[in-house]
Amino acid sequence: MTPKLKISELLLQRIAQVKGQCSGELFGIMCRGTLTVLSYILENNEQETDKNLNYSKVQNNFPTEVDLCGLIKFGPCSDAEAHLSEILQDVDITDNPVLLNCEIGGTVKASLFKNGQMEVIEYEVASEADLLREFMFLRLQCGLELCCELNEKSISDNAFRLRKRLASGNVAFRVANSGVIMSGGSSGSQVMGLGSEDTMEALQSLTVKTTEDDGFGSKGSKKKTSAIPVPTEYQIIDVDMLVKKSKDPQDDKLFREACNVTIDSKNGCGLVKIPLQVDFLSMLHRETKVNLCYDILVESVCRSLRLLESSFLEQYSALGQVYVSKCYHTLPEGLGHFITVVYPAGDDVKEEDTFLLEKRKSLHQQFGLSLIRPYFRKSNSYRFREEGSKLLFNVHTGVKRQLEDGQLSLVKGRYSYHHYMQDSFNDDGWGCAYRSLQTLISWFIYQGYADVKIPTHTDIQKYLVRVGDKPSSFAGSRQWIGSTEVSMCMNEFVKVDCKIMHVSSGSDLGMKGSELAYHFMTQGTPVMIGGGVLAHTILGVDFDRNTGDLKFLILDPHYTGADEIGTILAKGWCGWKGVDFWDKKAYYNLCLPQRPVFF
Repeated sequence: MTPKLKISELLLQRIAQVKGQCSGELFGIMCRGTLTVLSYILENNEQETDKNLNYSKVQNNFPTEVDLCGLIKFGPCSDAEAHLSEILQDVDITDNPVLLNCEIGGTVKASLFKNGQMEVIEYEVASEADLLREFMFLRLQCGLELCCELNEKSISDNAFRLRKRLASGNVAFRVANSGVIMSGGSSGSQVMGLGSEDTMEALQSLTVKTTEDDGFGSKGSKKKTSAIPVPTEYQIIDVDMLVKKSKDPQDDKLFREACNVTIDSKNGCGLVKIPLQVDFLSMLHRETKVNLCYDILVESVCRSLRLLESSFLEQYSALGQVYVSKCYHTLPEGLGHFITVVYPAGDDVKEEDTFLLEKRKSLHQQFGLSLIRPYFRKSNSYRFREEGSKLLFNVHTGVKRQLEDGQLSLVKGRYSYHHYMQDSFNDDGWGCAYRSLQTLISWFIYQGYADVKIPTHTDIQKYLVRVGDKPSSFAGSRQWIGSTEVSMCMNEFVKVDCKIMHVSSGSDLGMKGSELAYHFMTQGTPVMIGGGVLAHTILGVDFDRNTGDLKFLILDPHYTGADEIGTILAKGWCGWKGVDFWDKKAYYNLCLPQRPVFF
């Protein structure tokens, strides 16, 4: 059956930025007869072969279930059938590989390869909110050991034996906070704790405490809110791997944690045991049946081990030794999907060492990303929600724009929402600029520019006292700070500079549409604005150059309620405001953080 085709809106935005003729491979996910294309990598057009740009190896950097699905061509396309035929044997998720033919800076035409010929097909655009709503991730973490000699052949041979052993049905998987265990064997996969027809949606509901209100009026909530069911981040379900001790899948005593288990029992001189920190993601549609997850998780283990093996071989070749390594999950700004990379853990190999610089440069080339922003550094590692954390991320995702013909310019990347009364700290009436500062700093942390903790009010006050900006009595007080202090703190805590924009009155902000749009297009950082006794965070502008209409996307730190996305959006604590939102009698200073230039 011919699949239905969807293309990620973020992918189309990446395509629009390509300025030259080139080509590459497409990656997507198939579910319920629909192929959703999520990403592409570019072919290496240099003379020498770069093994890091081989699509069969890049495959392991994507989450399990995201697989090779076709080709992309920028510019003239006369040899598509021949190229599709070359990769056809490696396309497993569909019998009809996709070709995207893209005019430089223009339209995108989609075709399917059927019966040796190309057939044009219509496609739907999947927004970022659609992806967040329809898909979720299993995150598998466990510890293993690779026993081998320190040479390339032994590393490869024993890594292969380890994958083969784990794929033979003698492992099981336990879903955190659910009581669900998935096992396999000669009789097929089995699920304990859920029915055979249950979906990922049902599994996810078991892992969430239903006694709390999530802001969407969830079942089990004591109170209901005006629900605005737009997700702001992917749902992550944690999974452990267990090793079976017998063949009876019904006995709970048959499983043990797969932590530092040595699979290879070979003995002899020159052998070393390399600890393996398996950590990998599987991307699944909410309607995927849970009984399919066992095989997906086995493949997830194997992908993680392939990445670790590849990293060990690269280390041995380039550095002459092998370091304990770690899987780092990144969610690069503008890509909309996870990429997992493996680097030596700790500081044995530093970020600026040539080895890691070249690995990151190769990844930037693969995905057509510039070399002026960090995407794949260790500090870019995605910060998964900690248990018990109620912080909200990117709350503007569910806000609808108000101008039909405006130029929309928004914050780029991930941030957390900080507001009055969080962290059991009463700053109602004086802490709005502190909270806006925390939101700005969170952006730089989540984009990989800094590896620090978000400072508390006390941290901020002590710093301003230490540098002489405030008297000693300021520490522990309930005094305000302004945009100048925010700029100083940005330089101290995350080492970035800020531009200060002065506006003599609130009405004059209506003249700053172009400047703010340029800031969000080039820098993409949230902006702190202070005027009178109030501070806010600006996340974007919508500016109609023809009419002069200007809207500001405001994240309001004065909110004092619980972190419930439905309430926050329904009550306008994050929303579009007009020029009349600003006090015409107050002057305003805007703090515009600037991105450092590095990768």
